[in-house]
Amino acid sequence: MCFNHPMDEPINTPNVVTDLETRQRLLNVAAELFAERGFNNVTVRALCQVAGANVAAVNYHFRDKLGLYKEVVEMAANAMHQGKVEVIEAAEPLPPEERLRTYIRLTLHHLLDPHEDSWMEKLIAREMMDPTPALDLIVEKGIKPTSQRMGTMVAELLGAPLSDDRVWQCFLSVQAQCLFYKMSKPVSARMAPAGFEYTPQVIEALAEHIADFSLAGIRAIAPKTGGTRRGQTEGSNIGEHG
Repeated sequence: MCFNHPMDEPINTPNVVTDLETRQRLLNVAAELFAERGFNNVTVRALCQVAGANVAAVNYHFRDKLGLYKEVVEMAANAMHQGKVEVIEAAEPLPPEERLRTYIRLTLHHLLDPHEDSWMEKLIAREMMDPTPALDLIVEKGIKPTSQRMGTMVAELLGAPLSDDRVWQCFLSVQAQCLFYKMSKPVSARMAPAGFEYTPQVIEALAEHIADFSLAGIRAIAPKTGGTRRGQTEGSNIGEHG
C-alpha cells in the first residue's frame, strides 16, 4: 500500500514518460516489422535498432520477443473483433436476407478498400499461414466472440439451429468468397485489364454477386435441413468452428 505525504519527493515523471514512450515505439516498430517479415524473420536486435531502444528494453517491457509479438497480435485481434462488431450491428436490424447482403457488402468494402490496407491484416494473414502460439489470441479475441451472432444470421436463413453443421459450412463459404478477393488482389491486378481498380462500384457489384450466389446456395440447402445432420456430435456449435 502506498501513502502520500506532504514531504514526499514527487514521482520522477520524466522517467515514467520515457518508459511509456519506449514501450510504444517498440510496439509500433514491431507491428510493422512482424507484419512485413513474420515472427521468425525479425530479431530483437534489428527491432530495437529501428525503434532506437536498448535490446534489454524488450525483456523489460514484454519479457521476450514472443511476449512482444503476442501483444502486437492481441492489438490486431481486438481491432478485428471491433470491425466485425460494427458490421454485425449495422446489419442486425434488417430482415435476414438483407442482413446477409449488408454484412457481405460492408465486409467486402472493408477488405478491398485500398485505404484499409494495414499491418494488422498482413499480420493476421501471416499468423494464419504460419501459426505461432499467438494464433490462439486471434481465435479467442478476434473470431469466437462474434461467431455465434454471425452464425445466427445464417441459421435464420436455413431455418436450422446453430448446432446444424450446415450453418457453419454456409457461413464459412460466404466468408471464403469475401476473403478470396482480398487474398487474390495481387493476382487480380495482373490478370485484369490495364487500369483496373477496386472502385466502390466494382466492390458493390462483387458484393451483389457473392450475396446472390450465397443466398441461392442457402435456399437450395434449406429444404434439406431437418434438425442436426446425421453423424453430428452433440453440442456442436458454430463458435467451435470460428
